[in-house]
Amino acid sequence: MVKRWFLNLCIATALLQAVYHAVRVLVSYRVLALGGDAVTIGIVTALFSLAPLLVAVRIGRAVDRRHAAAVLRAGVLLTAVGVLVIAASGDLIVLALGNVVLGFGQILVTVAGQGFITLLSPPGELDRGFAGLTLGVSIGQAVGVPLVGVIAAGNSDGGVVRTTLALTVMGVVSLAAIPFAWPIRERPQTAESPPPGDRQSVFSMISTTGMRPAVFSSLIVLASIDVVVAYLPVLGHEFGFSVLLVTLLLTARTAASIVSRAFLPWLLTLVPRNRLLISATLCSALPTALLPFVPNPVVMALLLVVAGFFWGIGQPLTMTWVAGLVTAANRAAALSLRLTGNRLGQVLIPLAAGAAAGVAGTSSIFVITGGLLGTAAVSTWRAVSTC
Repeated sequence: MVKRWFLNLCIATALLQAVYHAVRVLVSYRVLALGGDAVTIGIVTALFSLAPLLVAVRIGRAVDRRHAAAVLRAGVLLTAVGVLVIAASGDLIVLALGNVVLGFGQILVTVAGQGFITLLSPPGELDRGFAGLTLGVSIGQAVGVPLVGVIAAGNSDGGVVRTTLALTVMGVVSLAAIPFAWPIRERPQTAESPPPGDRQSVFSMISTTGMRPAVFSSLIVLASIDVVVAYLPVLGHEFGFSVLLVTLLLTARTAASIVSRAFLPWLLTLVPRNRLLISATLCSALPTALLPFVPNPVVMALLLVVAGFFWGIGQPLTMTWVAGLVTAANRAAALSLRLTGNRLGQVLIPLAAGAAAGVAGTSSIFVITGGLLGTAAVSTWRAVSTC
């Protein structure tokens, strides 16, 4: 039977991830509506991850000290504030500030959610717990993106995509997570919190064998997803696709991730973990690179399904990989270190993508991202082959 805390966590995660993913798509359209371009989108997308990059490990330490509930609640509230600021924005500066607040709320929610898995899951059940958590992420994304696509499409005027109503709806959805997030508690102190001496420094964790390849793989997968979410609207605009069609294409990627995460425990009984880890980046590299060269929505949907399936595998497996490299006293901090790497990629890669788009066009972004996925596959292969 699914435990109540786990069900609540997955529902809250699904609601909030619907908000994060949908709003990030809407932000791209709002930037364009406010006079920005592909370079501006890269900057605003990077700002989403800049503040979390500086504080992720400290948040993880707080979760390791059994403050996960407070961190989760703060994240929910900041998420709602960030969305509403973006909805009210009338210029690019306010929009960017709202995106910073939203990014901070997202890192709090993410670290707390992953921390609850490490704190409350039975021994040996981390794979199942992370698969369930990331399944909630994918379900939220699958619902949120087409929902705002329908709302935005119904409120658009000619070539201008109006996003205020859709953003307001997402603000309400973020508040709907409160009844599910608030009751979740850390387990009572039946087992004492680990003494401070058991805690590893950031340098010690990053120096652990396998940690850097694990963080790099996770970084590239998440940054690749972000690049697709941020720049598929731009590519679709160039191809003449409607906002609804673009959101349906993004939903195809998310639906594939739902399938892979739902069946991950079963897949692990058939395929060695190491091969699945390598496949997360290797098998998604070519489909991502091909996207700008096939302006056919059916073919693009198939490419996104392949990439999404393997990206869905990569995130929960790298979580378990990272958590298994450190002691129980440092799991949330290690997962936060992984998130720091993710955010670093989410800052640098969108900025590089925006610069590339300004020089070589939008197509170059997807080619470069495919190349980075191939590089991560080689890194992961070298790491797991020596284990």
